[in-house]
Amino acid sequence: MRKLYALILLALAGTGSAFAQWNTNATPKLIFGLDYTDPLTGEAKTGGDYYACSPKVARTADKKTWISWKTARSFELNGIVHSGECTYLQLLDINGVPQFEEPILVNDHATPSWWSQYALRVAADGSAIVTVADSRAEEADLTERNGQAFTPAIYKIDQEGNFLWGLDGIEYRNVPDGPYTNAFVAGDDTYFVYARTDGDEAGTYIQRISADGVELWDEPMRWPGDLTLQLQIWPTTNNEVLVFDGCPDGARVHRMDKDLKEEVWGDAVIYDDYKYEGYEMNHYRIVSDGNGGVCVAFLRNMGNFSHNIRVQHINEDGSLGFGLTGLDAYNADAYDHNYPSIAANPETQEILVQFASDQGDGKVVHQKFSYDGDYLYDELGLAIASKIAETSGSYFYSLVGVGSLSGGDWICCYRDLAGYNSSSFVIRRYDKDGNRVWTKTIGRELGPNDVQFVVEEEAAYLFYRETKSGKEPGIKIFRIGADGTYNVTYPEQDTPVGIRENIREITTDNRYYSIDGKQLTQPQHGLNIVRQGDGTVRKLLR
Repeated sequence: MRKLYALILLALAGTGSAFAQWNTNATPKLIFGLDYTDPLTGEAKTGGDYYACSPKVARTADKKTWISWKTARSFELNGIVHSGECTYLQLLDINGVPQFEEPILVNDHATPSWWSQYALRVAADGSAIVTVADSRAEEADLTERNGQAFTPAIYKIDQEGNFLWGLDGIEYRNVPDGPYTNAFVAGDDTYFVYARTDGDEAGTYIQRISADGVELWDEPMRWPGDLTLQLQIWPTTNNEVLVFDGCPDGARVHRMDKDLKEEVWGDAVIYDDYKYEGYEMNHYRIVSDGNGGVCVAFLRNMGNFSHNIRVQHINEDGSLGFGLTGLDAYNADAYDHNYPSIAANPETQEILVQFASDQGDGKVVHQKFSYDGDYLYDELGLAIASKIAETSGSYFYSLVGVGSLSGGDWICCYRDLAGYNSSSFVIRRYDKDGNRVWTKTIGRELGPNDVQFVVEEEAAYLFYRETKSGKEPGIKIFRIGADGTYNVTYPEQDTPVGIRENIREITTDNRYYSIDGKQLTQPQHGLNIVRQGDGTVRKLLR
């Protein structure tokens, strides 16, 4: 078998970079641009929020990065072309270099509208788990709903781009209206969660799926109660899971066996007397405490568009470290507080919460707790920044995230606002006593959306969607070392990754097929199915 070798390029139009990689200074790098050609209509589209929207990021144990996003794409129903969105996926290596010649088109059935939540997770083997809800429903359902039917589906895609659970994933075509999807990984298993909104069938459903794509329950389980969009499933010790939901008595958590049948604690634990009733998935921000328990922060609605931030520590045995109803991060009779993020340090047994406080100057505030619920800063928290311009409502956008380091230090990120849609990122390291170690200002006059911040021991990572036309709009990436420099090295790696990791073996006996199964002599414009020489199958978009 004759073998050819080729450099892998990010070939999607408008990216503007052949070998994107992590920044070497304080300027984020463009990884995916907004220019796009609709494969159904051939229409060239430039800019706009819907050509690289809703990006999600998941880091792997081998320090790679999965990035997913939605891109506008047309679909046809009864001779009428509708607009929708499809989900794409790219893998970055340890140096931030894209690993696929073209981003993987996950689902070639367009999502009917923006009203569709989806998820990106990492499986135990480093593969990507992606959920979607799209227009693959039966013709009758699509016609009845004028193209607005949602079929939930879940995919597993390995680091070579192979679709391990089939090209159409594991799908539920008998669900005509399931726009909300989510996934949670516990050991080798994945829990696929989708929420239906259709009449008597409305509610939240769960299916447990093995690593090789076997549905372990005969039918998806309907979780008790109403549409519980905030349901989350977290792994814990003894091959058990924690299940978070709401009930009339407030926010609760169950410790259960992996089949979600046995309550290990006997009864679910109510850890705050407030029940969230909005439509945001993953409303409760949850992190592991490193000891089999979790730390939780969430937004509590106080009426008249006012909020406060509640914090709770749930131990492995179900006991509550912060009392029966948690604690306010801002311990005073005042609000509005918003947009919490949370991190825990198992080494020091401390919890740090970052939030926005609109007490006249839009402060960014840190509050630190012990695992037993002691306030470790002033009860009003440690104000680390204020907005730099009195732009109405601008504090809403100022929060990004926080993470812990060994020794008790923390790295945080927030947006420094100069006006509407004009900001910089500020990344700081604080020591265990709340003193600044270093500060870096990232970018100027940015218009970021969908910001995600990840802290690891060696470095912190920033991902976002830039919307300003003069700032290379698209998905951007940024990395900074824990020491505040940009030259991050990994001791366990003996040789540089660089471009050598972007040389992929391509065999001459690849076979190409159209989506209706017709064999092609070469890839055609649009979607192709590729059967590679080793028997694996993937999708290719030209």
